[in-house]
Parts: sequence; C-alpha cells; structure tokens
Amino acid sequence: MKKYLVVICLTVLISKAAGAQTARGSWMAGLSDAMAVCRVSVPGTHDSGTAGVRFPMRHYARTQTLSISEQWDAGIRFFDLRPKLEDGKLMIYHGPADCHLGFEEALLTIRAKLEQHPTEFCIVMSNSAGGGQTAVDMTMDIINSLFPSGMLASFTARMTVADMRGHVLFIHRNSPSSGVDYPGTVAAGWPGNGSSHQARMVSSTGNSAGLWSQDFFTDGGRGNYLDSKWDMVTGMIRAFASAPEGVWCINHLSGYTGSGISTNINRNARVTNARLLEYLGNHKKPVGIVSMDFPQQELIDAIIFLNTFAAE
Repeated sequence: MKKYLVVICLTVLISKAAGAQTARGSWMAGLSDAMAVCRVSVPGTHDSGTAGVRFPMRHYARTQTLSISEQWDAGIRFFDLRPKLEDGKLMIYHGPADCHLGFEEALLTIRAKLEQHPTEFCIVMSNSAGGGQTAVDMTMDIINSLFPSGMLASFTARMTVADMRGHVLFIHRNSPSSGVDYPGTVAAGWPGNGSSHQARMVSSTGNSAGLWSQDFFTDGGRGNYLDSKWDMVTGMIRAFASAPEGVWCINHLSGYTGSGISTNINRNARVTNARLLEYLGNHKKPVGIVSMDFPQQELIDAIIFLNTFAAE
C-alpha cells in the first residue's frame, strides 16, 4: 500500500504544473517557485559516471548501472562526476577505474536534459580523480565553455527554485588556481571519511553557506560498517530536519568494505538503500541531497515524494 501511495502522491506533485513531459523527467515542475533550493529533497548518485566501467574493474568501482541520461529520466538531479586528465582530455574515473566516459560528454548530456526540461534544475559535484591542478583548472574551463552563462546558477545560500529552473549549480571539491573563473561554489572543509557540520560552500563572488555533509565511505573492514554508516546517515537526516535557514546538506549512502575486487559495493547499497526506503515511510521533513549507489526507482520516488510535504 505504501508503494502505491508514493506513486499516487508523486503523480500529484508532477501534475501541479502544466506542460510536464514525463512524471520523473520533469518532476520539479510541481515544486513551488518560492521554495529554497537547500530545502528541496534531491535524489542523487555517487560516482554517477561509472556505468561504463568494464570487467574486471566493475566489481571494484562500478556504483551505477544507468547512464547519466537514464538517471535523469529516473528522477536523479544530483550528479557526482570525477574527471581525470588523461592524454590531454578529461575522462571520468572512479579511483583507478576508467569509466569510458568523457567529462565533456557527461556535461553535454546534462545540458541537453536541461534544455529539454526547462522546469528542472540539477546540481553537479566535480571531484578531480587525477591530473593535479591542471586538471582542476581545465575542469572549470570546460564547464564555462560548454554551458552558456544563462544556464550556470549564481550561488546564494537562500536561492530559490525559481532562481534555479533551467540552471545547473556546480559544487567543486577542488579549488581552482587564483584567477581561474569557477562557476557555482567550492566545498571548503569537506570531511572526507566522516561527517561534519563545519564545511562551507563559497562562490567566486564571496557568497557562502553552511554545508552539512556525511561521507563515511569505509571503516577499512575493522568493524560493523553498515550499522555505523546507518547511524551517520540517519543522524544527518534528523539534524537537517531542523537545520538553520540557508544550510545545505549532502548525505552519502555510498560506501564499501573489503578491498580489491571484493569491495561489497552492491551488498552495502542493497542494505543501506532498503533501510532508507523503510525509514522514509515515516519521515515528513526535507533530507537535502541524498547521494546513492545503485538506487532503486522506489527509493528515488520516495525522496522526491518528501517534497509534497513542503508544498502543503
């Protein structure tokens, strides 16, 4: 019954705005223009470009089976892209694994989706996978060359859905060289393998906001990782439910145990994703950005569904 209720309410959310092309491809059409972006519950993917990882590295590094385009169509609006400089070109990598996807190709897909769905917006996190400062600066140059200025969001802590429609907001895990123009914001003070309420999002124009982030991705096989991870995931959800105005949140469900080709990414995702789906059945507050490995459609829909409570 719960599953059908979510589907029905998701359809209601979409139907609030005329011209939505598909329920999930344009689900943001039903959001209020006045809603703060930081309070939108946004389903996202961790290492979004890994669908193309090939054998044998797929057992170690693949976290998605859907392409960027397919993820958009499923309702994903946060993409985690990790470019590495290789032979003069930025390619998407996950650690040492080649995802056989160009950074430009991924961005062009996102641009096309925004052009096709003007009611939508998306958030892209860039995180260099190799190539030093040259790769970081090249990342900024490529973004600025591929997106017209009118599609690049100007960041403020309390930016609204109306401000973001048809735009992409970039959040960079790496700081560019002095003088390099970067779109969006830099995430300063990212906690790494842990959880923090101390990070900041800082734009090139000096606008900033608090960033609460949870990215506990491994315990090195030393303990009961899945339970510890779950405590951090739910701890961030509960805290963000009453966060001060203007605070942003990125909560990673992703994680691994073991090493080599035995990282248990699939198993960990199945357990944590199932736990979150059940948990959200009794949750009626925003969760911010939730970044996932192998998210099932029902979980993506459940995160989107949380926005109906904000609309009431």
